[in-house]
Amino acid sequence: MTNISSIWTRIDPGVQQWVLANPGCLVLPRTLVNRVEASIGESLHADDHGEYWFSGEELVFLKARRRAQELGGYSADGQGSIRWDDHAEMLDR
Repeated sequence: MTNISSIWTRIDPGVQQWVLANPGCLVLPRTLVNRVEASIGESLHADDHGEYWFSGEELVFLKARRRAQELGGYSADGQGSIRWDDHAEMLDR
C-alpha cells in the first residue's frame, strides 16, 4: 500500500502545498488524487468516491512536515536542512 510519506518527494508541488495549507484535512479530494497518481505513476487506494483518506501515520507525517515548514527548515518539496521528524516529538505535547 502506498503511503504519503514514501511518495512525498514525487508528489506534484501544487498538491503538496494544498495539503500543507489545509491542516484539518483528513481526506485528499478526488481531483488531487488524480494529480498525485499522474505524478507518481501508480494508483492510490482511493475510496468509492475517488478520495484518499489519510491514515493516522500519514497525519503524523503531515503534521510534522507542516511544523518543519513553519520552523523554516523545509520547503513543501522536502528540500531543507531539517529532517521531517526532527520535531515530531514536540508536536504532540
